[in-house]
Amino acid sequence: MIRRLLLILLIILAVIIGPLALAFGILRVAGIDVVPLLQSVGGTTGFMQLLIEYYDLIRLPLHLLFITAVFFLAWGVSRVSGQLAGWLLRAAGYLPHGARLGPEAALAADRRRQTAQQIVGGFITLIAFTLAILLSISQFFSLSNLAIIATVGANAFGFAARDYVGDLLNGVSNIFENRFNVGDKVEVYRVGNKVEGQVENVTVRTLSLRTREGELINVPQGEVRILRNYSRGSYSGVDVICRVRANDLPAAMAELHRLGQDAPALLPDLIEPWMLMSRDGELGSAAEIRIHAKARFGYGAGLRLQIMMLVEGQLSAAAIPLA
Repeated sequence: MIRRLLLILLIILAVIIGPLALAFGILRVAGIDVVPLLQSVGGTTGFMQLLIEYYDLIRLPLHLLFITAVFFLAWGVSRVSGQLAGWLLRAAGYLPHGARLGPEAALAADRRRQTAQQIVGGFITLIAFTLAILLSISQFFSLSNLAIIATVGANAFGFAARDYVGDLLNGVSNIFENRFNVGDKVEVYRVGNKVEGQVENVTVRTLSLRTREGELINVPQGEVRILRNYSRGSYSGVDVICRVRANDLPAAMAELHRLGQDAPALLPDLIEPWMLMSRDGELGSAAEIRIHAKARFGYGAGLRLQIMMLVEGQLSAAAIPLA
C-alpha cells in the first residue's frame, strides 16, 4: 500500500514538475531571464512570490531535471532510430522493393538496405545525444559562450581526428554508392601497394578483406579510393602462354585458331572462342603465343588447366612440340 502511494506521489510530482523543468530549461536555452518573466506573468500572488524568492535554491534541481528529461528523450529516439531511418530512406526512395528483383539481387538489396538503415540510425542516435549534450551544457553557459566553446572544440576535434572523420565520410559514400558488398572479391590500390581479397565485413570506418593466404586485413575507408571489384564483372579473364619454335609458328597458329572455334563446345565454362595474340611481340628462335579466353565468372582457374591440357594434346597430335 505504501509503495503504491509513493508511486502515485512520484507520478503526480513528475506530471507537475516535469513540464515546469522543461519550460525553465527551454527559457534558459533561449537566454530569457526567468525572474522578470515570473513577475510579469504571476503578478504578486503568494505562490509566485515564494517561487521568485527561492528561485536560486530550486534552479539547480530544475536544471538537473531538464537534463534528465532531454537525455531520456534522446534515449527514446535511439530506441526507435532504426524505424526512423527506414522511414527516411523510404521517403527518399533509396530502399528498393525486393519483390521486383531476382533472388540474388533481392538478397543484395536486403544487405544494402540493412547496412544503410543501420548507418542512418546511428547518425540519428548521434544527433539526438549531441543535441542532449548541447542542451545540457546550455543550462550552465550562455549561448554566446557555448558557441565559442563549440567552435574551439570542433576545431580541435577536426584537427586531431581528421583522418578518422575522413574515414567515416568516405565509408558512408562507399556504402551508399554500392561499390562493394560482403562476399565480393576486390582489389584496393593504396599508396605503394595493393590489397586483394574477399570482403568479409564492412563498417563505416573500415573494410575487412580476407586474402588468399587467410589473413584478415582491415583497410580504412579513407584509403578505398581506387578499387577493382572482380565480382561485378560478367566473366573471368583467362590467359595461357605457350611457346613454340619460330618455324612452327604458322602451323601452331592455324591449329590453335581452329581449336579455339571448337573449344566452347568442348569446354562448358568457356563463353566464346578464345583470342590469339603475342605477349611481347619479340621474334627469335622461339615465339610465345598468348591465348586469351573468357570464362564464366568464378571459373577462370579451372578453365585455365582445361585449356592447357586441350592445347597440349592438339599440338602433340599435330606434331608441333612446345619449346
